[in-house]
Amino acid sequence: MKFSGGILRLLCGVVDFIIIMIPIQFIMMGVFQVSTRQADLFFQLLFAVYGTLLNEYWGMTVGKYFGKLKIVDMDHQKPSILYLGLRELSKSLYLIPYVGWCLCLISVFMILFRKDKRAIHDLIANTKIVYQWQVEEKEG
Repeated sequence: MKFSGGILRLLCGVVDFIIIMIPIQFIMMGVFQVSTRQADLFFQLLFAVYGTLLNEYWGMTVGKYFGKLKIVDMDHQKPSILYLGLRELSKSLYLIPYVGWCLCLISVFMILFRKDKRAIHDLIANTKIVYQWQVEEKEG
């Protein structure tokens, strides 16, 4: 099974980030006038819910839809909602002050340079990202 391209995967993540981040930051800081830290925490929670539910019910996030990518477990099956949630919540590690940036950078390098393109959150949840056609081919 061919793993997704690293740059494509990162771009899909940026699309998902922007779709959630811009409206949440605007609403939380502009309308409710909460602190940046509170808005960041709310964003992280919403981002985890977004990733978990869209992957569970639609099979991919909006970013992955445009990139034609899907998350599968190591047996090339749809991950359980528990592992999808674990995968998304483990991304909270990237928000830890000082350490988070290092972990995020390590994950980016892992996506770009590892043969299997798996990041820290993929290793934690035992998942990988593949092209959508590979999943459809396996099902068909």
